[in-house]
Amino acid sequence: MSETWWKCLWYEENMRHHQLHLVIKAFLCGCISGTCSTLLFQPLDLLKTRLQTLQPSDHGSRRVGMLAVLLKVVRTEGLLGLWKGMSPSTVRCVPGVGIYFGTLYSLKQYFLQGHPPTALESIMLGVGSRNVAGVCMSPITVIKMRYDSGKYGYESIYAALRSIYRSEGHRGLFSGLTATLLRDAPFSGIYLMFYHQTKNIVPHDQ
Repeated sequence: MSETWWKCLWYEENMRHHQLHLVIKAFLCGCISGTCSTLLFQPLDLLKTRLQTLQPSDHGSRRVGMLAVLLKVVRTEGLLGLWKGMSPSTVRCVPGVGIYFGTLYSLKQYFLQGHPPTALESIMLGVGSRNVAGVCMSPITVIKMRYDSGKYGYESIYAALRSIYRSEGHRGLFSGLTATLLRDAPFSGIYLMFYHQTKNIVPHDQ
């Protein structure tokens, strides 16, 4: 075999390792950003879920606002009650964001091969990445929503997974997935499209 062939083989192998390293880097950076955002916004997420799952008997005919729910949580569950369900939130958001960015980078490398994405390509990349992350993290998303509602007494994430699977089957672990993807995937695609288009318009420093 010629020396040129070996050099080409060596170059291709190094490129594969380099691309894998960048995918892992994108995944880890996504995990870190997911951790920080989860810690900051978990209380708001919990309050949103509590408001959405209020029953008429919980408040009679009165309209209950976010402040009232906030005070009730702090009074009955303590200040740390605002971070109730933090375990499934971290389990969901940390790898979820990592999977999203890792998938996004892989799709960019495979389909774009270095050239800037068009508006349609940006939308497709965002939708594809969000779909992959959404499907992978659906069981944890279901558990998180049930934790936040305060109406389920699961002892742990594993106990919740086992209970849902036994009582509802595998469909229970993916309940609401279609609605979630119909909401999140287009948003992610449009968000990415505007990001790339704005990035192309804004002049770069020389």
